[in-house]
Amino acid sequence: MIEGPELAQRADVAAPGNVLISCDWSQVEMRAAAWLSKDRVLTRVYEEGRDLHRETAAAIARVPYAAVTAAQRQAAKPVNFGAIYGIGPVTLAEDAFDNYEIELTEQEAQQALDRFFQTYGGYNDWRWDHWRRVKAVNRVVVPGSGRTVEGVWEPEGRIRFPQACNIPIQGMCADAMLRAIALLFRRLRGAMVACLHDEILIEVAEDDADRAGVVLEEVMTEAFALTFPGAPIAGVAEVGVGRNWMEAKSG
Repeated sequence: MIEGPELAQRADVAAPGNVLISCDWSQVEMRAAAWLSKDRVLTRVYEEGRDLHRETAAAIARVPYAAVTAAQRQAAKPVNFGAIYGIGPVTLAEDAFDNYEIELTEQEAQQALDRFFQTYGGYNDWRWDHWRRVKAVNRVVVPGSGRTVEGVWEPEGRIRFPQACNIPIQGMCADAMLRAIALLFRRLRGAMVACLHDEILIEVAEDDADRAGVVLEEVMTEAFALTFPGAPIAGVAEVGVGRNWMEAKSG
């Protein structure tokens, strides 16, 4: 039985004579973490066009980069995202199982986090320095836009550590998406049919697919570059085309 997101993706079908084009950012939150923290090792991963999930899997499993399996790469995803969002080993183990169906003990989760921060020490330094600044004013500011989250708005009356890690990254990625939508509206008005997290979906006539795909990729790349000046942009936007959303995502 097909359920959840996959069902929606198969059910979202282009009109006769049209196609759907999907474009999403590759690991945009991890790229945002690299840009915010100025971590040289993390930045170099994207400068050299490597896969961060594979890098982390290699470090956790202690195997060469080229020897990482698909299962090991999948297991690295909750570690990477959990690390940049400030979660602890208990929450990481729960998240790995709930969202990725990967079983981690609390000890394994802690070891995975430790290896991440040993590898990307610049990000670790940034998150603690940032946390001290946030705690002093009880406020998180999203760089660039200046939007804030005040501690007094929270149920406990204060900003928590995971929020201090999470909000700047998620906030800047949201700003990048808003820029992408605005740029797309100017260049392909009326084409967008959906926007979900880090992905934009458009529908165009089949004869216009090549040109529209180029425009969509350019828009997503430009929006990222405007939001994160100087960040590596090679491979940041990935385009696919299909009759339905599922085909477009896998295309």
